[in-house]
Amino acid sequence: MGLNREICCIFFFIIGALGLQAQTGSKELSKIRLEGPAQGTQFHVTYFASDSLVRRSEIDSILKVIDLSMSIYRKDSKISLFNQDSVMQIEMDKHMAHVIAASFRYNKLSKGQFDITIAPLVNLWGFGIKKSAVAPDSATVYAAKQFVGMHYLKVKRKQLIKKKQGVKIDVNGIAQGYTVDVLADYLGHKGISNYMVEVGGEIRTSGTPPGQKGFSIGIVQPDESKQEDIMTAVVQLKTGALTTAGSFEKFIKYKDKKMGHHINPVTGFPYTTSVLSVTVYTRTAMDADALDNYFMGMEPTEIIAKAKKMKDVEVFVIYKNKNQAIQTIYSEGFGKLFKN
Repeated sequence: MGLNREICCIFFFIIGALGLQAQTGSKELSKIRLEGPAQGTQFHVTYFASDSLVRRSEIDSILKVIDLSMSIYRKDSKISLFNQDSVMQIEMDKHMAHVIAASFRYNKLSKGQFDITIAPLVNLWGFGIKKSAVAPDSATVYAAKQFVGMHYLKVKRKQLIKKKQGVKIDVNGIAQGYTVDVLADYLGHKGISNYMVEVGGEIRTSGTPPGQKGFSIGIVQPDESKQEDIMTAVVQLKTGALTTAGSFEKFIKYKDKKMGHHINPVTGFPYTTSVLSVTVYTRTAMDADALDNYFMGMEPTEIIAKAKKMKDVEVFVIYKNKNQAIQTIYSEGFGKLFKN
């Protein structure tokens, strides 16, 4: 989920990559694994090649460049500069320009439900840079909502312009997926065709490990009675991306009710659906990342119906039924990903 130190951690627990082992018979390919800190969470890159074609330092360099562009936790990043009240426009680099353009597309597709100007509300509810265990009152939410809306943003050539002072952006709902895509594309440019890239649980793969049918990836759900997570499904991923948004790890109590960290930019309040998590499969991690956040504002059957109308989009939903029991529902195409 983006560059958020808190939010992105949830996905690592919801969906994790299973161990991958190369077959002994495939001596010509070595399994190479790189890992380290990234965007408040961890990155894991696994690839199969005859030689070490990509090193940890190369991955770190890419991550640093993206952080300097879009990390709200770095005071020297472009996004932090833009979010200063005295700054009304900035010149975007290629990373920010790509993410901003995609954000406008998803804002239109979602009819305003996906909105990167939601930063004031994210902070107000204690899910952003500013932490708070106390839920805000309606008047405070209404005041913050006056700065939310992508109609307050404008792109002119390389310039990102705010039309209203006080508007701030947060691309955590899409930028982590974008980061995965950048790393995956880098591996591809290096001539690597069999790999898995994961940042904070957002995953993209290509090819297969030697002797296997794909990369095995597990999806877990919470077990409230045992205070731990349990594996609920395993998929076999060849080429494509898998990301998850969830509400059961990060929440705030409001009027004696748990409310997740996904906020409705229209109402200013967190969504109150029965959905615990949505896992999205599609071509790129950036698209899947944006969609899983959008889908968190819907009910399970609505998510399935919406995904069915989209090209190359499949979903797996974990939710609570009327009896508060945990259930799952998934699209027909997602069922074909399950490991036999």
